[in-house]
Amino acid sequence: MLTQPFIDKLLADLVVKIEFDVRHCLRSRLNNNNCSRCLDVCPSDALELHSRQITFNTEKCTSCLRCAAVCPNDAFVHPMDFGLLIQVLAEQEMVLLSCEKGTYNYNHIIIPCIGFLSEPILAVMNSVAKGNCFIDISRCIKCANSYCLETLHQNMQNLIDRTREKGEIRLSYLSGKEPGLVSGEKIEKRRFLRFIRKTIINIVKEAVSFQLPDSGETKDPHRKDQIKNSAALQLALCIMPDKRIYERDVLLSYFFSVIANEQCDCCPSCTGMCSTGALKRKKENGNKFLTFTSANCSGCGLCVDFCRKSALTLKSGFSEDPNNALFIARHPLQT
Repeated sequence: MLTQPFIDKLLADLVVKIEFDVRHCLRSRLNNNNCSRCLDVCPSDALELHSRQITFNTEKCTSCLRCAAVCPNDAFVHPMDFGLLIQVLAEQEMVLLSCEKGTYNYNHIIIPCIGFLSEPILAVMNSVAKGNCFIDISRCIKCANSYCLETLHQNMQNLIDRTREKGEIRLSYLSGKEPGLVSGEKIEKRRFLRFIRKTIINIVKEAVSFQLPDSGETKDPHRKDQIKNSAALQLALCIMPDKRIYERDVLLSYFFSVIANEQCDCCPSCTGMCSTGALKRKKENGNKFLTFTSANCSGCGLCVDFCRKSALTLKSGFSEDPNNALFIARHPLQT
């Protein structure tokens, strides 16, 4: 029979790989861009600035994923499947999240590191969770990435502040000593074997996915792709229970709006610079105009920086445009 130490060994061999696609870095897209979000959060000196360009040293990287959590343009690629995580949270009454070093449970979901749990992702998890979601931090303090705990605490507090008196917080920490959460060593035989089977299958799937690109081809830097945070927020709005209207408003606060003033002449600069397709030009009856979709905006601000007429303003919050792709999710009774 497989034992817990054997599981530990299997999971220890599962190495999270992070890739840096410099073509998607804001500094590469706009020469005078001074974005330093990833540099500011990396404590291992894996990221450095050389001639205004960011370089990534994989040997120094500890795979905390903080860079991926803060990058607005998905320049850092990692194997975490937000869509699958959201679906599991929406279907199970109780979910336990931890890295491979954490407490094992029959409904335990392995995440690369708590460092990827940005505030918007925590809001998504909280809004869709069918029941309670426990974040296992029992071994984080002894981990090389223990510095992620402070960021997680701050993100959780920010979410609580946004949700306070308006919604419910379904996320909580697990220290490893709470009653009622049965560890892998005490799970009954049938559940234990089921857990082993799922774990091995997941390891094989993830190991393969680390080596093979999703579509078998290199990502085109000129493609207008929705970023992971926006996709997760949109999915959450579509599947979360309708009665959670306050949590819905919290999710909408993590989107962005771009507003054009009278100086805008509908030149192609901002639409060409936009990497997600949030800004587009249209022409009707001989008139040109800009369209904007909050669902696709990453809030990177490249359009604002690149506009020669300073005609654009970036603001936090969802754009209440009836033509917006998320308007139906916001008002489900309207057709």
